[in-house]
Amino acid sequence: MKTNVIFKRILKNGKVFPNAKTEQISLVILGLQTVGFLLLVSNQKPHIMKKVILFVILSLGMQQAQAQYKFLQYRNVSEKNEAEFVKRETEYWSKIAKENIKSGKMQAWSLWKKVGVIGDSEIKPNYLFVNDFKTIDQFDTMESGWADPEKVLPNMKLAAIETNSISKVVATYIMKTEAQIQGEPKFVVINYAKPTNTEAFVDENKNLWKPFFEKEQKKGFKLNGWGLQTVVYPQGNEVPFSALTWDGFTKISEALDHIQYRPSSQIRFAPIVKDSKMNTITPHGFELSPIYELVMYVDASTK
Repeated sequence: MKTNVIFKRILKNGKVFPNAKTEQISLVILGLQTVGFLLLVSNQKPHIMKKVILFVILSLGMQQAQAQYKFLQYRNVSEKNEAEFVKRETEYWSKIAKENIKSGKMQAWSLWKKVGVIGDSEIKPNYLFVNDFKTIDQFDTMESGWADPEKVLPNMKLAAIETNSISKVVATYIMKTEAQIQGEPKFVVINYAKPTNTEAFVDENKNLWKPFFEKEQKKGFKLNGWGLQTVVYPQGNEVPFSALTWDGFTKISEALDHIQYRPSSQIRFAPIVKDSKMNTITPHGFELSPIYELVMYVDASTK
C-alpha cells in the first residue's frame, strides 16, 4: 500500500466521535496505523521502533486525558447542609455524571471544596464543580440534559437526591484550556487573573512559565500538575476574571508552601523573573488565589 494512502486513512480516522468508547477504539486503531506508516516511511530498526511505538501510545494517552473545555459551577452550601450535599453528590450524582461520560456527553466530572472561608460565608462559593469536555460541540449535546436520574437510579426518587434545595448556584463559567501539565492533584491553587492583555498573558504562561514548571516537576519539585485557562463565557467588563492558572499539589502543606511570602532572593522563580512581563500584564497580581481540595473525581476509568 502506498504511504500517501496510509496517511490519508490516518487523517480520516482522526476525527472526534460523539461516543467515548468508539473514540477510544478509534484512537487505538489510529495509533497502530501511525506505527505502520512510520515503519514504511522510515524503515527503522526494531529497537528504535520500540521507542516510536511507546511515544505514540503515550501521545494518545495524553490526548485522551486533556480536556479542552471546562464548565465551572460555583455553589454556596451552608454548614448545616454540607454533609447531606456531599453525600448526595458523591453517592448519586456522580453515577449520573458517569452515565454522561459513557454516552460521550462529557469527559470527566469532579467536585472540589474550598479550603477555609473567604468572604461572606452566606453568599461566597465554597464548593466547585468541574465538568470536562473535549470539544465545544459537546455543549450542544449537554443542552439535551443529563442522563435521566430515575433511569440511572431506579430505586431513588428525585426529591431524595436533588441538591438545589440545599445549595445555591453562585456563578458558572465556560473555560478553554490553553495549556496544561498532567497531574493528579488532591489540592489546587486557583489563580484568578484579569490581565491587561489576554494574548500576552497566555503567551508568557505557555512559553515561559509552563516550561519552567515542567522542569521543576521533572526535578522532583512537589508540583502535581499545572494548567492555564481563558474565559469563554461570560464576557464583559463586569466579569471578575478573564483567565486563570492552577497549580496542583498532593498535600495542603505543599500548596501553602508554594504561595507563602519569601524575599525575592529566595524565590525559586528568580531565574526567569527577569524575562517575565507580568508586572505590566497583571500589574496588581492575581485577583484571588484560593485553595480547593478534591472531594471526588469521575472519568471513563472510574468503576
